[in-house]
Amino acid sequence: MSDWSRRYIMVKDALKVVKPTVDKVKAIVEFFHKSTVATEKLKFTQRQMGMPELRPKQECATRWNSTFYMLKRILESKDAIISTLAVINAPVDTLSQENWETIKEVCNILEPFEEVT
Repeated sequence: MSDWSRRYIMVKDALKVVKPTVDKVKAIVEFFHKSTVATEKLKFTQRQMGMPELRPKQECATRWNSTFYMLKRILESKDAIISTLAVINAPVDTLSQENWETIKEVCNILEPFEEVT
């Protein structure tokens, strides 16, 4: 087994530990991708907050780094996402403070792996 394959398996196994948080993030991202109203409200909120207009990124099941990109993007838009979900009363589970801390920790851990690959 190659070094890359071992790293890939190691990262995928590690992500299983945070699956409940990742699943919540996936649901939020899917909600924004399916709802043009929610997406427009998110863009508006980002502009109001002086943030770049960043669309949430979806995960691709076969690429571990897409999970990293999805989590990183949701962190970059954290305040706008929280605000938008609250204002539109979105039918998705919100992220707790613990979930946000987990996302940040996971991104910090995965970033060096992403740089290597």
